[in-house]
Amino acid sequence: MSLSAIEPGTCRTLIDFSDPDEFARWEVVNDGVMGGRSKGHIEQVGGALSFTGTINPNGGGFTSLRRTLPESAMAGARWLRIVYSGDARTYEVTLRSDARERGRRIAYRATLTPEESEGQWSLALIDLANLDTSLFGQQVDAPAFATQEAHSVGLIIADGIDGDFAMRLQRIEACA
Repeated sequence: MSLSAIEPGTCRTLIDFSDPDEFARWEVVNDGVMGGRSKGHIEQVGGALSFTGTINPNGGGFTSLRRTLPESAMAGARWLRIVYSGDARTYEVTLRSDARERGRRIAYRATLTPEESEGQWSLALIDLANLDTSLFGQQVDAPAFATQEAHSVGLIIADGIDGDFAMRLQRIEACA
């Protein structure tokens, strides 16, 4: 499906950084929990969240950011529409629901691939029926993502490339 095929009015805003309270809902998780040395930082810049830092593939090799979602915030969604700008590195959206493996929430992931652009912003469309599943970076078998049980949303960079990165996130919408 393309972005233009989504019917007007079928998307609702989950996250919008034009809301001055949105930035405070986000947290950074670096790979130090796994002995890594990658570092990510966030700041609010001009109606967007700026996510910058350095990836060091020795150790964990990732940095991520996330926020919890209100109960049933994604109920009925089939797609996520993400408005962002990046630096040609590979970023993934991460979602978590109530699904667990070994007591931990399973990560449902998809690569941000620009479908269209609006000026400086890229638009990615994520099919919630075709997400990869993992636990601590290792693929696991898991049930389909249950949108009505969505617990959190985030972004991760774990592309195995040593060096700096920079991306901005403007908005995330859930589309029926």
